[in-house]
Amino acid sequence: MELRYTAIVIGKREVGETDRLYTFMTREGGKIRAKAIGVRKAEAKLASSLETLTLSDITIVRGRGIGRIAGAIAEETYPNLRSDLDTLSQALEAVRIFDSLVGLEEPDQAMFELLHEYLTLLDGLAETGGQSAAPLLSEAFYVKLASGLGYHLETSVCAVSGERLSPGAGCFFSPDAGGVVLEAHADRYSVAISENAVKILRIFLANRLSSIRKIRVDKRDVEELSRIRAIFFRHIQR
Repeated sequence: MELRYTAIVIGKREVGETDRLYTFMTREGGKIRAKAIGVRKAEAKLASSLETLTLSDITIVRGRGIGRIAGAIAEETYPNLRSDLDTLSQALEAVRIFDSLVGLEEPDQAMFELLHEYLTLLDGLAETGGQSAAPLLSEAFYVKLASGLGYHLETSVCAVSGERLSPGAGCFFSPDAGGVVLEAHADRYSVAISENAVKILRIFLANRLSSIRKIRVDKRDVEELSRIRAIFFRHIQR
């Protein structure tokens, strides 16, 4: 059976002497894996369309077992993103985390569109010299990724008691509770979170990525969000 997908290459692994196993996030079928036979040979034509962080139209022949890639045409290679080392590193880390969290063979067009939008926006930032906004955009991507997978963060009320989070109240981020909690409900795994960080998380959840890239925040806020996100992702991957 021959199947066609619109796919973003999110990973690859060498198999045997000349083959590779690729991981794709597809619009039609979610995350899938397929093998490219002989793709590491010098004369192979598929390799250029199967680079990580490439949007391609791919054709996969599937029978029993894993599918075989029969064709691939690159539609978007994100050249500006690739020309900036810091932005490229952020994108590669993002797809690594994406791959670790998203399950195989679970169709989810919204997750595909989120990843596609993120890479497109990163490429645009690199093109216009706006790379300084990339870390904030990446943190927004992670929050939306978690939300899309069912880990929606509570940021409006205490995730334990339901009390409103009023200005000046001591707040903590609780991985177990799945959001912000008042100090009285913090556990040993909770970490303090600033009012600014809570406000930014709310903005992430309420807006598209294309709007978030225009926000200007302090570098310390982005670093705090990054620490909190790392703690939360370690929790949900246990």
